[in-house]
Amino acid sequence: MNKNTPNLLLVEGTNDKSFFERVCKKYGINANVKVSTPVDLVLPVQGAFNSKQGVINSLDALLPMLEDEDSVIKKIAIVIDSDIQGQNNGGFASTISLIKNKALRHDYSATHQYKNGGVEIPHNDPQMNSLGIWIMPNNKDDGTIENWLKDKILDSEKVMFAHACSIVSRLENKKFSQSSIAKAEIATWLAWQNQPGRTLAYTLKEGEELIDIEHAGFKGFVKWLRDFAV
Repeated sequence: MNKNTPNLLLVEGTNDKSFFERVCKKYGINANVKVSTPVDLVLPVQGAFNSKQGVINSLDALLPMLEDEDSVIKKIAIVIDSDIQGQNNGGFASTISLIKNKALRHDYSATHQYKNGGVEIPHNDPQMNSLGIWIMPNNKDDGTIENWLKDKILDSEKVMFAHACSIVSRLENKKFSQSSIAKAEIATWLAWQNQPGRTLAYTLKEGEELIDIEHAGFKGFVKWLRDFAV
């Protein structure tokens, strides 16, 4: 890890990584934030694979690094999906509980608090940085990053996106789960753009954004991220 990027933002997979790298670059904080997946970091932790659970498992190796004065990493934040309550540890309450259970092993508080729209778990040593958390979509509701993006789609794209949602809803014998419907809707909509097959990062293509970067929910996330980057 580059010594000039002491703030680590850990995300679930490569699709998310490319999106958040685009956000960091767009708002000039890419020099201060390194976006990584668990696999990128090659951690000596069983189950440190690219997924929601992989991010949580990675905390066992990452959090002790913050206690090392010689460590490159000074601050850690994670962005993961809430998913659906009752399905594979889904929902905000279950997700934050899984994170806190890991953090407790490394002397973090048993309680979480809200800051700048996101969540943080303070360390019991006031000299230590808190663990930053954003549970998509909004740190309270079920869903994913795709649910977070859905209500930020530009008006000029809404007819096409509504058609994509209609196509997905009318599919028979869906191969994906209920929790992945928003992912299927976003992927279908992106497949109809002038460069089909692009990832979420394509929604922030400079000067040709497909989402409203002035949306309060988007600006709120950027504010949280900027605070983390300091």
